[in-house]
This record gives sequence, C-alpha cells and structure tokens, in this order.
Amino acid sequence: MTSGHIGSSRDNRRRWTTLALVAGCLSLSACASMAKVSTDATTIWQTHIVRPVRYRLAGADPDVRANLSRGQRELQAKNYPGALATLNRAVWDVEGIQRRSLRLTELGDVYEALRRAYTGLGMPKVAEEHQRMAIALTEARARDQAAEPSHVLARAKDAYAAARFRDALRLLRAALIDLEDLSDGAVRVQQLAETRCYLAFTYFANQDRERVRDELKRLAILDGALASCTQQAPPGVRSLIADVQRKRP
Repeated sequence: MTSGHIGSSRDNRRRWTTLALVAGCLSLSACASMAKVSTDATTIWQTHIVRPVRYRLAGADPDVRANLSRGQRELQAKNYPGALATLNRAVWDVEGIQRRSLRLTELGDVYEALRRAYTGLGMPKVAEEHQRMAIALTEARARDQAAEPSHVLARAKDAYAAARFRDALRLLRAALIDLEDLSDGAVRVQQLAETRCYLAFTYFANQDRERVRDELKRLAILDGALASCTQQAPPGVRSLIADVQRKRP
C-alpha cells in the first residue's frame, strides 16, 4: 500500500511538471506573439503616422522615402543585391528633402541600411565605411552648418590632381557630409555627383575596381551624371563607365 501511494505521488509530480512545462511554453509563445504584435504596431505607427506627419511639416513628399522603405523590406527578406540596388536610388531620392535636419536623418537611415546590405553581401570593410557615414550624418545634425560647404570638395580635387590619393579619399568622404549644408538642392546634387565621380577616380587610382563600380552604379541612377563624369574620367574609368551603362536594366 505504501509503495502504491509513493508511485501515485510520483505520477502526480510528473503530471504537474509536464503541465507546468506546457504552461511555460504557452506563456513564452504568447509573450513572443505579443512582442511581435507590439513591434508590428510600432512599425505601423512610425510608417503610417509619424513619418508622413514629419514629412508634411517639413514640406516634403512622403513618397520620397519609398525606395528606402523598399530597400529595408528587401533586407528583411535577405535579398541583399536587390536591397543594394534600391538603396542606391534612395541615396538620391532623399536629396529631394529641402529641410536639412530631416534630410540628414533619412540619409543616415539609408547609409545604415547600406551597411546591412554590404554586410549581407560579405563586404565588411565597405559596410564599416557606410556605418561611419551614417554616424557622421547623425553628428552633422547637431552642429552648425559649414560656412563654405564646397571648400572640402575643392581641396579633395586638388589632392587628387597632386596624386595624394589617401588625402583625396579622406576629403571626398568628408565632402559628402559638408555638401549637405548647401541650401540649393540642384547645386547640392550636382556637387555630390561630382564628389562621387572623384571617389570613383580615386578608387581606380588605388586599384580598387569593385569600389569604382559601386560608385558608378550609384551615379548611374542620376540622369546625366555618368555622362558628366566621363568627360573628366581617366581612360580606365571611362571603360568601366561604358560597361556599367551597357549593363543598366
């Protein structure tokens, strides 16, 4: 009788342990589901309420962000080549935002997304470079605007002409930040395109052909940019420009 009672107690303990484990699993599943619902709700709130209002207040069209949002969805789907192509368009799209603070915020998001795309493509050094750009754009929002935004680009071109390619690369990357302080949108885009041309020239001088192609593909999105770039390009870069133009979808 005693042994039967002990056996029954053990069975009961096993049942309760099993029930507790099941309840724990259900609770975790419920918590995970609730967390997902909360995340989804936050995303919907940001996408459909906060951002459109922010854009309207800045006098900007929310559709300007379409390629950035599409690129972020491609990243979630782990379609890294597709994300990169879409985000290259987003780089130029957000330049249509006139208000500097919002433009810098959205550009920071573009570069952070590009970091993720390059990480997914197995290009960690390029990813780090885009992360630095994202950080620099965030920091630029907190500082005063540059008195002469085009000055750094002029110095970069001088460094390139003098074959000081390391200095040229550093200054060209800085120019991508300083030029955001130009208030005239058309002038800003034209000088940013010129900066990217010289980035391609400098990467070519450093024998980094993959980076040359990256910059040329980004320039190819902007109407007329490659044609203008060709006029100043060394012969080796011209052949790469022609190749990029042939392969454009």
